Amino acid sequence: MAERAAIGAGTRVLDVGCGTGSFSAFASARGAFVAGVDLDPDRIAAARARVPAGDFEIGYMEQLPWTDGAFDVVTGFNAFQYALDVPVALAEAVRVSRGCVAVCKYGNPRENEFFAFLAALHPDRFELARLPHTDDVDRALERYELRDHGVIASEMAFADDAALTQAVEHPGAIAAAAGRRRPDGSYRFAQPLKYRIIDCV
Repeated sequence: MAERAAIGAGTRVLDVGCGTGSFSAFASARGAFVAGVDLDPDRIAAARARVPAGDFEIGYMEQLPWTDGAFDVVTGFNAFQYALDVPVALAEAVRVSRGCVAVCKYGNPRENEFFAFLAALHPDRFELARLPHTDDVDRALERYELRDHGVIASEMAFADDAALTQAVEHPGAIAAAAGRRRPDGSYRFAQPLKYRIIDCV
């Protein structure tokens, strides 16, 4: 995504839903000036510690505390679907960008091996066949001109039995994931991600 959005030396980047700052640190290592917003104070504290030169704020993605066109690139990784108002959150991202907005999130749920695993563990709560192909983010993105779009191969990885069991907190996790276990004892689940890049120029 950094390549697709041309993030590099001197690029001003805002990561919406930045969490603990993992992407911000990655972008900073490429020479970008980074900023981030998240509603969780502990995550913002971790991001500030991780990237001391960054500009990290606690806040809602529907009310970004930056001026119009403050950034070259605004990113959102599995973030906008958690907005209280998705169209407003995307509109705010577009407002503060003078270049593009790059949105990346889970793709087709029926091609997601981890979703299938969860459905096997919780068939009463998680009906894979009934999950829609599109969601609020997809529908909100339809109103914008796209510069680029596509699918990125990705995996959900767990180091061992303990990591998998702890992550899903289900006693049947090991048996249900037997087909995903690697010779080294780790587990890998294919999770294709889809990206959309809005042209704000």
